[in-house]
Amino acid sequence: METSSDPADAVRSRGMAPGGLRRTRCPLCDGADLRPTLWLRDRQLLTCHACGVRVTDTYADGDTVAAYYTQVEAHHGKLGTSLADREGPLRAIARDQADRMEQLSGPRRYGRFLEVGCSRGHLLEEMEHRGWDVTGIEVSKRSSQEARDRIDGPVHTGTPEDAPFEPGRFHRIAMFDVLAHLPEPRRTLKALEGLLAPGGELLLSTVNEDWRLVPAFLAAFKLAPERTADLRDEMYEGQHYCYFRASNIGQLLESSGLMLHDVRPIEPLSTRFFVHQYGWKRRLMLLGMVQVDRLLRSSRKMLVLAKKPAPRF
Repeated sequence: METSSDPADAVRSRGMAPGGLRRTRCPLCDGADLRPTLWLRDRQLLTCHACGVRVTDTYADGDTVAAYYTQVEAHHGKLGTSLADREGPLRAIARDQADRMEQLSGPRRYGRFLEVGCSRGHLLEEMEHRGWDVTGIEVSKRSSQEARDRIDGPVHTGTPEDAPFEPGRFHRIAMFDVLAHLPEPRRTLKALEGLLAPGGELLLSTVNEDWRLVPAFLAAFKLAPERTADLRDEMYEGQHYCYFRASNIGQLLESSGLMLHDVRPIEPLSTRFFVHQYGWKRRLMLLGMVQVDRLLRSSRKMLVLAKKPAPRF
C-alpha cells in the first residue's frame, strides 16, 4: 500500500464501512425522528431531533465489520510501506496519547490497562514501558496478531462484547478514535463498564459535533457539494457510523453506568502528524483553523474522561 499524496484520496481509498442494516432509531436515546442532514458518498447523514446525535442511515455489525477492518487498518492510505514510514508516526501518536491520558487523569504508572481498538499495539507497547500490565482488544485479525507480537500481555481478536476477561479486571480502559466506528455504542460501552474495576477510568477520543465550525461547513457542503467534496469526505469519513457531541456524550456514558468527569478539546491527528501530506493551500487553512480553535478553546475532536462509580459503604 502506498501513501496517497492527497488526504481526501487517502480517506476514499478505505472505501465505505459496510452497510446493509437500516438505521431506524437513534443509538443514544432510541428516538425515531432521524432527519436527513447531508448526502455522503453512498449514504445519508441523519440527525436525531431529540438528542442531536448524527448517524449514517445504514450500518453493519458482527463479522462483516471485522472482515472490513482486517482489510482496512488504522491510518490506511496515510502510512508509507517502509518500516520507518510506518513506525515513526505510529510511535509518535502512541506517546502523544499516553501523555494526554496522564495530563487528564494523573501520572499513574501501574495497574491493569486495556485498549479497545488497539490496532498494531503501539499504545499498548508505550503503556507497558510506563509500568502498566497491558491487554488489547482489536477486531482486525491482522492488526491483533501484530499487537500480540509486540507486547507481553494478551490481545483478544474481537470486540468488548465477546472478550473473555473477568468482570471488574481493569483499572483504566482507553478507546482512541473508536466510538464513531461502533455500530451500537451503548452496547459496547455497557460491556466496557462491566470490565472496569469500581473507580476505574475510561478515556476516549472521538469527533465532536458541537465544534463551532460544523454549521458553517454543513452549509458549504450543501451549497457547493462538488467544490467541497474533498473536505466533506475528510470530515465525514466513510468509516464512521455515529457522531456524538460534548453536550450529549455524558448522556451516553450515564446510560452505560459510567459518570462523565471531563471533556477537553484536542487537536486532530491530521494537523499534528499528517499535515505534511497536504498541499500548501489546505495546509495553511488547517493550521489557521487550529489557531482559531485554540483561541475559542474548541476542536473537531474531544478527549473524554469517565469513571465507574465506586460503591459507598
